[in-house]
Amino acid sequence: MTDFALFSRRLLIAWIGAALLTFAAALYFMGGGGQKTGGDAVGPSSFSRSAIGYAGIAEILRRLGIPVVKSRYDALAKLTPGGVLVIAEPPPTLFSTETKEALAKARAALLILPKWLGEESATHPGWLADARLAPVEAATSVLRLAAPGAEVLRKDAVADWPVDRLGATPSLDGPVQLVRSQKLRPVVGNDDGMLVGEISETGRRLFVLADPDALANHGIARGDNAVFALALIEALRAGGNGTGNVVFDETVHGYVARPASPAKLLFQFPFVVATAQAALAILLLLWATLGRFGAPEPAPPPLDPGKAGLIHNAAALIDYAGHRPVMVRRYVEGALREAALQLHAPREIEDGALIEWLRQVGKARGVSVDCAEIAAESARRSDDDGLAACARAIHQWRGEIIDGPSGDPHARRRASARGEEGRRRAG
Repeated sequence: MTDFALFSRRLLIAWIGAALLTFAAALYFMGGGGQKTGGDAVGPSSFSRSAIGYAGIAEILRRLGIPVVKSRYDALAKLTPGGVLVIAEPPPTLFSTETKEALAKARAALLILPKWLGEESATHPGWLADARLAPVEAATSVLRLAAPGAEVLRKDAVADWPVDRLGATPSLDGPVQLVRSQKLRPVVGNDDGMLVGEISETGRRLFVLADPDALANHGIARGDNAVFALALIEALRAGGNGTGNVVFDETVHGYVARPASPAKLLFQFPFVVATAQAALAILLLLWATLGRFGAPEPAPPPLDPGKAGLIHNAAALIDYAGHRPVMVRRYVEGALREAALQLHAPREIEDGALIEWLRQVGKARGVSVDCAEIAAESARRSDDDGLAACARAIHQWRGEIIDGPSGDPHARRRASARGEEGRRRAG
């Protein structure tokens, strides 16, 4: 494989820093990031503690041992047998298809019509700065989702409730909101209209509460409103022997915990940060492996072919065995014998006399290196630097004594003539 750096050092550090920052940001935002989540903080939801909220009735039910669920998604799936689905004052614009389906399929449901519009206080978060009556048309449009053709009206005051199947009389200030419909059966009402109407079908019961003031935080403590609220819930739970839970559908107030489709979660903030990290990792992997496409490169042979490889392998073996001093001494001796052979040294001359003979010839030829000193040094040294210096010196000596210091052929012939004369004198 080719050996090269894919990224420069600076670029690699930048990538690592960017990855760490992105990971930290993902953890921060997935943990909430210090931002508010949910919908209308002062609206008519079970999370709201404002005057028009329903946190009060939710807390009362919980303390009485009735399971309460504040649902941010799929409220219908959270209902237990005998449970009651509560949809409190939904704005017509947020009444989604999922909420309509839940209202139509729930075995017991309570629909509370909208009546008030609130504005949050700038100085006291969670409080109301102002509350005003919502248009009657808003309540009518919500009512007709359950009872087509029905209408909503408001009366300045209501004296009594001749029809009261709950056995609890609420305390309401004017204007009191009522409903009229041929499809609804009165549960609590009078000649003007119904405060609570019922739609009862096979396996399904729906109560419509026209005026929310009896259940909202500002009215739950007045008179018998708490008793009325409990009776209203228990009348619906009676179908399940009073053992079911109460599920407040808060998606209609903007409290949504997840998208409708799990696949969309990957592309919604903050999870899109993790998706981007995964995509970036895949791109970097493709970048890193792009040069590897195609047929793989052949692996290098265990031993290099050719003379150079043979020499390299032999040198590695000698070095591994620790024979460097022996090989250098033999190299020096071989160089001396080769020079003696080319210079036609006398055959009967001994080793010591041969070195002296070569020394005299070298002086006559103007050789700058003393072969006797090299031979003595190679026999004495065992360190790598000293042995390498001996090998280089004997190589230089052999070149100078045979070819002359300059390498000029004419100079070599002159040196050869001087050598012949030196041999005659030595003989």
